[in-house]
Amino acid sequence: MKTTTTIDTRYPECDKMGIIHHAVYPVWYEVARMEFFAALGFSFTDMQALGVNPAMVDLHLQYKAPVGYPGTVTITTSIAQVAPRKLLLRYELRGADGEIVNLADTFHVWTGSEGRAYNIEENLPEVYAKLRAAADQ
Repeated sequence: MKTTTTIDTRYPECDKMGIIHHAVYPVWYEVARMEFFAALGFSFTDMQALGVNPAMVDLHLQYKAPVGYPGTVTITTSIAQVAPRKLLLRYELRGADGEIVNLADTFHVWTGSEGRAYNIEENLPEVYAKLRAAADQ
């Protein structure tokens, strides 16, 4: 499964040269991640209600070209790897011209309400089945 998230760049996100600041990209990826989980049928609201969290423990970004203002970016989000306790999401960010301008991976460990490792396959098998099916698409 892949989702597509469109974001308008905003002037306050720019540095003095009119280029989107590097610190903005992780925020955009969080927006895309929330939309991905909502499309999967396991929204962040659902996670909070169950005391489950895909805690991000690693973020890797690769900047290929600058993004400026005004503009629009499109983020494609997909599952690169899934396991009962962890998840690797992959992102492709494209500029208005359709060219890839940034690539990213976020690595997540499932945690329960006490912040400890959580086996999602064991505790929420229907959600794990959705994740596995989404990874295969």
